[in-house]
Amino acid sequence: MKIARLVVDYQNGTIFYCGGGVYDGISSIWNEDDSPFDYLYPVFSMQIVIASFFTSFMKWLLEPLGQTSLTSHVIGGIMAGPSCFGRTDLFSTKLFLPNSMYMFDNCQYFGSMFFLFLIGVKTDLHMLTRSGKKAWFIGFCVFIVPLFFNLSASQLLDKSIKLDNKLADYIHNFAAMMSLSSFHVIACFLDDLQLLSSELGRLAMSASMISGILSWCLAFVCFTIITSLEAKRPHALMLIILACCAMFLCIIFVLRPIMFWIIRNTPNDKNVKEVYVFSIFVMVLLSSLCGEVIGSHFLLGPMVLGMAVPAGPPLGAAIEEKLEFFVKYILLPTFVVACGFRVNIFEVNLEDFIILELIVVVSFIGKLLGTMLPALYCRMPYQDAFLLGLIMNVQGILDLMFWACALGLGLITDTLYTILVLSMLIVTGTISPTVKYLYNPSRRYITYKRRSIQNCKRNVEFRILACIYHDENVPTILDVLGASHPTAYSPICIYVLHLIQLQGRASPLLVAHKSRKISSQFNSSSHIINAFKSYEKQGGGTISVNSFTAISPYTTMHDDICSIASERRSSLIILPFHHNPAFSSSLHLPTSIRKVNQNVLKRAPCSVGLLVDRGHPQRTQISCNITDKIKPTYRVAVIFLGGADDREALSYGARMGEDNNVKLTLFRFSYNNQDEKSNNPTYHDPDYSLDNDCIEDFRRYNEGLENVVYREEEVKDSVEIVTVITSIEYTFDLLIVGKDHDGNSSELLRALEEWNEFPELGVIGDMLSSPDSRCNGSILVVQQQPTSDLILDSPTKYHFGELA
Repeated sequence: MKIARLVVDYQNGTIFYCGGGVYDGISSIWNEDDSPFDYLYPVFSMQIVIASFFTSFMKWLLEPLGQTSLTSHVIGGIMAGPSCFGRTDLFSTKLFLPNSMYMFDNCQYFGSMFFLFLIGVKTDLHMLTRSGKKAWFIGFCVFIVPLFFNLSASQLLDKSIKLDNKLADYIHNFAAMMSLSSFHVIACFLDDLQLLSSELGRLAMSASMISGILSWCLAFVCFTIITSLEAKRPHALMLIILACCAMFLCIIFVLRPIMFWIIRNTPNDKNVKEVYVFSIFVMVLLSSLCGEVIGSHFLLGPMVLGMAVPAGPPLGAAIEEKLEFFVKYILLPTFVVACGFRVNIFEVNLEDFIILELIVVVSFIGKLLGTMLPALYCRMPYQDAFLLGLIMNVQGILDLMFWACALGLGLITDTLYTILVLSMLIVTGTISPTVKYLYNPSRRYITYKRRSIQNCKRNVEFRILACIYHDENVPTILDVLGASHPTAYSPICIYVLHLIQLQGRASPLLVAHKSRKISSQFNSSSHIINAFKSYEKQGGGTISVNSFTAISPYTTMHDDICSIASERRSSLIILPFHHNPAFSSSLHLPTSIRKVNQNVLKRAPCSVGLLVDRGHPQRTQISCNITDKIKPTYRVAVIFLGGADDREALSYGARMGEDNNVKLTLFRFSYNNQDEKSNNPTYHDPDYSLDNDCIEDFRRYNEGLENVVYREEEVKDSVEIVTVITSIEYTFDLLIVGKDHDGNSSELLRALEEWNEFPELGVIGDMLSSPDSRCNGSILVVQQQPTSDLILDSPTKYHFGELA
């Protein structure tokens, strides 16, 4: 199809476009009489390419500076508009002619429609019932305080300053627009800064949900009133409201039950059928058409329909999987670029800009005070209250959509729209790096008392946080816990955390399962929790289990793990290793799980154990027979080379060795070159003395016990270490080894580091878990809690079998 050309009728004073016909031939650069830019589809393709390029390029450029993807997209859109490259001949006369924009506009309309539908899908309205009084108080104040401040400021400016006629007519609308807030904008902002699962992020999500819904209601009422006034029919407002209510009822009582029927007919661990997802997309189009026909906006129906979709898997996750990439990276950039084309900084009057920026400042102060005052009243720390106020000032894509709707309805002018967008960039662009610099979620994990197995007193409860990524992690973890020797004077408290990837919703969720009956929303966690509850019953009062489910993105999943470990004062976190040769799942991405484990190792408030399951089919299941009088022997080996991590591994192994049904073997590797020993300062290092003290205490306490064996292996180099380990690796059900090693051992293993595929396992752990290893048991790689300058207590030694 050839692009229509501009024709001006000077007699009638009208402008119209005369379109070309549809040609069978193909235009190309080789045709002398034709140019590809005279045809619609080549131009449209270039418009999509330019939109995606500018937004992606600006994201790549600004992301290292702490800017969110939102800011990058908007700046990219402005760059393609008349404020920058849109002023060049190539853009204005070839690529973005007014008469070539109708297909591009249709594309951005579809982009905004499906984007709002996705927002609705990710909006979990159950958050309103789960939000506490603090979130409700903050959310309401964030809505009402800036609205009152802005309208009062606009009224004061209108009366005290002689404004331009156009500015005076629209300044109140401008003030109201700046006071609105959006839940999804806050969610995207927190996701970009990886703060979704933080304590501050969860409060911001709850508060923004409340203020956002109030803002949407206000915008809906205002837009409906304006639309009814344009209709020029009696009772138009009442008819539009009744029609909207009828559409809402149809979505709730007709379409939503269909969605639940789809979920019931989708088997567990199976994907939703394509025909069902296609039917949902048809519903989106019909709801948009219905909203336009009844006199409302075409975006209203898709948003409400999205809210009606049951949150999370399987349906919400399937919709997100099908739409997310295409909408976010193809359709949404077209909307942003279309918004950028309406921004023309050369048409902004400096005096008007200064006046309106006063309202922007008032709006910023109003949201800041509306957040900080109720937060401080609820005894929130001052810095957190200030940062929460900054977060609630963020604006984004949804605000652009509101402003575009207001521009179409004549509530604001092009100049005011430009100032709104520029103000958004200034405010959000300043807040992003500020919050990223000032707020560190891991600071609340810093402890003033060392939490490790070595420092755990023998007459207190031993607390373990067991993390589960999928069902296959459960048997191996239960084996390790069953060997941990719970007793009446030293019971074990297990915190079970089932980790689920966030899909089909925007807000993360952390649920404590206190009641016996588990909600149907957490069916995937029920059998995991039941397995640990059964294990608790077999413990005879020496074991207690507390279960949690965390639904969050992999990028912030470590926050949930570390926060529970810190709040529950755990001494050990057990993490399943991301690679399991005996199991693979499309629901859990190994690389993502590996990143979670690495983040936990960096920030953990206690010791961490990475558990590698070699998938041996005949491994001993002592956890299933904990109450039996005759239990099978569980063979455990501790490989000790030296260092804090090895001492921690020995402490855990020593606890297991107190159980008569566990056969414990300690392999101590020592350097046998006497000449180098005497000249090596490492040999006289205090850490080396701690190793010797720990070994001597272990040998003294376990002397004469038949189930505990001590072997000392003298080695000269790394080759001999490998030889010894490979000779014993296949004879044990569990091998415990420290992650890092100090002193001579570190020097001996340096030659093996270049072969280390997974550094988080250390050299020995990586060697045991490699495909070439004959190890057919499990491997537990232990890292002691890292030393911090803020930890005030001095390290103490492990009390082998004694009451401290």
